Amino acid sequence: MHRLRARASVAVTASLAALLLSLTLQGAALADRDEDYELGVEAYNRGNFPIANRYFLDAIKEGNSKAIVMLYLAHSYAAQGQYKLALPVYRNIHDNFKGTAEAAQAGDCVVRLENPAAYAAGRSDKTSTTFYYRIKVIFPKAGHPAVSKPTITTVQKAVTTMPRAIYQILDSGQVKVTVAYTAKNQFPNTVSGAAILSGKTICVFEKLVAGKSVKPFSPVEIREAFLMQVGQVVSDCSGGLSRDPDFHNAYMIDSRELPDGIENTLPFLAPPANNAAKEMCAALIAGLSGGNSKVTDCATKNFPKTRAWIINKLRLQN
Repeated sequence: MHRLRARASVAVTASLAALLLSLTLQGAALADRDEDYELGVEAYNRGNFPIANRYFLDAIKEGNSKAIVMLYLAHSYAAQGQYKLALPVYRNIHDNFKGTAEAAQAGDCVVRLENPAAYAAGRSDKTSTTFYYRIKVIFPKAGHPAVSKPTITTVQKAVTTMPRAIYQILDSGQVKVTVAYTAKNQFPNTVSGAAILSGKTICVFEKLVAGKSVKPFSPVEIREAFLMQVGQVVSDCSGGLSRDPDFHNAYMIDSRELPDGIENTLPFLAPPANNAAKEMCAALIAGLSGGNSKVTDCATKNFPKTRAWIINKLRLQN
């Protein structure tokens, strides 16, 4: 009997010891995860985002999956330009912590990262100076009617659907857009296309007016002409991409295997082709911005290495 009691006592003591050890380890783990979160916040506030990143990941691995920890993790990814990593974390917070301040902020960040133009368009502050709000409608002259709402919407939609990286280049480059009934409302000389680039302003026209003749541009023509000028100004704002030696190398490699008659679709390739590289750069960026005309499609198909170089240079893969 005494032996049974002794054994039972030993067993209870061992169980208590195991429980105490378990509680101690759990307490240490809780302390570690809280400390990692605090160290992450400290590193984040100092602008040391890679270090902050590691602390937040460690805290989550140790069981601290609070919304605020995950939000800081997403912010640290975004601060490093790692948007593909930040977006799923923001979405997770938005979907799984509904009704919280973190979820609201995460949802805002999702919209901002996926489409900054749509984010700007949805803001209540209409005095915003972002690129979306630098679209200006020109007052008509010479008795011309006002620009139609569908034309303005065509330009706005082209802006809100372009890739985030393209939009940010236009935004930070202080690029502007004007929309006029006809080029004659802005320029004395004849302009035959639906859009031209004047400095850092993309000028879009609804109709071609020549004498008494009026030719309306279709929404597709307006959109594609606008995006071609986007290609030109993005290249300019990025330091003149077509002048980069690496761009030139990729362009020359692609140029070696062009099909016969390609000049019929890409007339800027016909001799003397003085601005062919610059025009090709603009066409490829137009395609990457959402364009799908014969020109952009042909450029995309026949200049894959040049296109890949632009994607990498402008970080369009994020």
